[in-house]
Amino acid sequence: MSVELLSEAFQNFTKASKSLETYYELLQEKVRYLTTELEKKNRELQSALSDAERNKDYLNAILYNLEEAIIVVDPKEKITMLNKSAEDILGISRSEAVGKVFNNLHFLISRNNSETILTVTGRQYTIILSHSPIVDSRGSSRGNVILIKDITRLRELEVQQERDQRLKAMGEMATRIVHEIRNPLCSMQLFASMLEGEVENTPHKELARGISTGISSLNTILTNMLLFARPHKPSSKKIPIDGVVEESVVILTPLIKARNIELKKSLRRYEVLGDEELLKQVFINVILNAVQALPNGGDLNVTMEKSGTSVVVHVKDNGPGIDSADIEKIFNPFFTTKDTGTGLGLTIASQIMQAHGGYIKVHSTEERGSIFSLYFLRQEASWK
Repeated sequence: MSVELLSEAFQNFTKASKSLETYYELLQEKVRYLTTELEKKNRELQSALSDAERNKDYLNAILYNLEEAIIVVDPKEKITMLNKSAEDILGISRSEAVGKVFNNLHFLISRNNSETILTVTGRQYTIILSHSPIVDSRGSSRGNVILIKDITRLRELEVQQERDQRLKAMGEMATRIVHEIRNPLCSMQLFASMLEGEVENTPHKELARGISTGISSLNTILTNMLLFARPHKPSSKKIPIDGVVEESVVILTPLIKARNIELKKSLRRYEVLGDEELLKQVFINVILNAVQALPNGGDLNVTMEKSGTSVVVHVKDNGPGIDSADIEKIFNPFFTTKDTGTGLGLTIASQIMQAHGGYIKVHSTEERGSIFSLYFLRQEASWK
């Protein structure tokens, strides 16, 4: 009996063992499946995290390189992030700014009429300023985004456009006035020349010369106004620049003599492609500017030299010189330090030189005089 029970128990054990083996194999297969699925999910999660990180870097790169200044602050107004434009306009690096209260930075935002002005270390910007709240999905405030758009250049262009429109209107009016004045002025010039010839050997000679000088100065002012109102496109033909200088000096000779100015010239023949009448106006304006700097007499030197592929005409005076604060403004329209004059002479000269591919450089020392150097850069030029 005991043998039968033992045999039955053994058989039951064998069945249980086989059943356990089956369950174990199923369990192993389930583990392998779960392991595979877990690895798959891990790869997908890793890929998603990588994509999220790339997107984050991409968005940060866009934000960092936006033209507008972006500053992000937390609910306590402490800076958590700012982009490159914000660093530039506020004059502070990201590492220095993060953690600081935005309003404690060294800047001032003020209102000037309808404009918002940002002042940083003495420099002013015209800006558009806006605040946008950051709200999470639960409606809780996470801080603010502060946007600063620098419109200084845009505002300058608007002001320049308004000024150009006013100058255009003034130019049209000036053109009509110039034509009306020039008709009787030509007659006056003719009669003054005839009168000067009539009184050549009389005490009234200087009076007649003074009339001619005054008319020449007035004609120069009218010519400058006309050139400024309606700039001329220069013609292109070979002209001797030394001859143009000589003609310009002849026109101004009465004024030069009237002021007891000693004129010295050192010229060489040089041909350049350009407009003779326009270049004559350049030299008249520049030489006249030097003459006006010598009201009580002095020395005026007009010289030429070769410099590389250029030829330079120097107009030098020993007058009081130009104030260092004014040196950058002398070519601006209507800028003048004289009691009389339009402030257009040097502006016109500079514009004509640029139209000819040249330029003017100025060197001045207070109480020692000024040198205006006119550079002609044409490759077609010839030096003789």
